[in-house]
Amino acid sequence: MNLIRNMFYSLPVSLRYWVRRIVYLPLDIIYPLEGAPPRGMIYTGGGDFIETGNRFLVFFKEYGKLKPTDQVLDIGSGIGRMAIPLTKYLNPTTRYEGFDLVKAGVDWCQKNISSKYPNFNFRYIALDNDLYTAKLDSASEFIFPYEDRGFDFCFLISVFTHMLPDEVSQYLNEMHRCLDTGGRVFFTCFSYENEARLNTNPKFSFPYQYESYALMDEKVKSANVAFSKQWLMAQIQASGFEIISEHNGHWDNQSTKNETLDFQDIWVLGKM
Repeated sequence: MNLIRNMFYSLPVSLRYWVRRIVYLPLDIIYPLEGAPPRGMIYTGGGDFIETGNRFLVFFKEYGKLKPTDQVLDIGSGIGRMAIPLTKYLNPTTRYEGFDLVKAGVDWCQKNISSKYPNFNFRYIALDNDLYTAKLDSASEFIFPYEDRGFDFCFLISVFTHMLPDEVSQYLNEMHRCLDTGGRVFFTCFSYENEARLNTNPKFSFPYQYESYALMDEKVKSANVAFSKQWLMAQIQASGFEIISEHNGHWDNQSTKNETLDFQDIWVLGKM
């Protein structure tokens, strides 16, 4: 598994998308997914596309206290994995805004979701990320194109996993600006209390360690990033959020799927 992952990361950014399309093409032709994009276009996350979206909607409601009337900001909206179940939950007049740095995902969402649900809007943002894009604008200086206090609920599913510390700090500050008082943030990431957790799973480890974070691949830094919990909590506090809850995932192989909510760690924050 590690060898295949490393081979994939070694490809140029543009080739990674084409390789996935070619690998999944036979399956997409014979067994297309109903209500979902072709497998070859799904460039983020693994597992069952529909099941994952539905499962996280349950998490949003239970742990993030998401209501059908909440104005929602989806950071890293991808190719609609979370937006699709939200179309059945949010009120027709409720505002949903999503943005992503992969244009193909935004285009698919606009064509297949916004056309049916006009309250769902998707925006392409040209940002630099060595896993998904070529050299573009820096996420560490990115100002969200939304007004102050315009949202009640914001989520990032496997977004901080592909960002470096200065980028995460900027996004926390921007989320705080864009959320109304009482707003909540729901995000997943890899976080560790001590260095031992980084290497307990030989199939998913972070061998390149720095002061506040660790990398899975030194050449493709955004491939997978883990953050020190001490650093992450300090950034959360500095941005003005409070931690509502934290749930360890089973990425470190210390717990089973039945004992955790997800593969990644889950954090829920509040703007008080």
